[in-house]
Amino acid sequence: MPLTLADITPVALCIATQDLFDAKRFQSNFCDNILLRMKDEYLEPSIVRIKRDLNSSITEKKFLEGHKAAIISNIDKIIGLVASRYARVDLKSAEGVVAEAKELIEKVMLANSFEDIARLEPVFRSKITLSVYSMFIEYLRMSKIQVI
Repeated sequence: MPLTLADITPVALCIATQDLFDAKRFQSNFCDNILLRMKDEYLEPSIVRIKRDLNSSITEKKFLEGHKAAIISNIDKIIGLVASRYARVDLKSAEGVVAEAKELIEKVMLANSFEDIARLEPVFRSKITLSVYSMFIEYLRMSKIQVI
């Protein structure tokens, strides 16, 4: 049986979400990978304005709320994927991830700064990402999916 994109979605979503918890890097490196290096005359002015607003103490709050919403949405998706796919693999671990994820959602909602969010990254990594990865590996074994 081949490995599909659907199979790796829970782990990929954890990795993408974990990256969102590194809020300082998000703020400081916003669009630095390609868009600002290319000096695109159409996109650059808007991106520079957004980056300034993102790093301004006056306007940072509106970005914080959007950032929190993205993290919470991803965690909600992770809960759904874990509950539907991994409960038969390891019910206790799946229930643990769901409980930890709900607690983490609450902490993200209460975060007052990007720094508060960044402090939650080790919790997300240890309680969510690593557990989901372990269940994913067990799922592969049970499904007899061969991975090189």
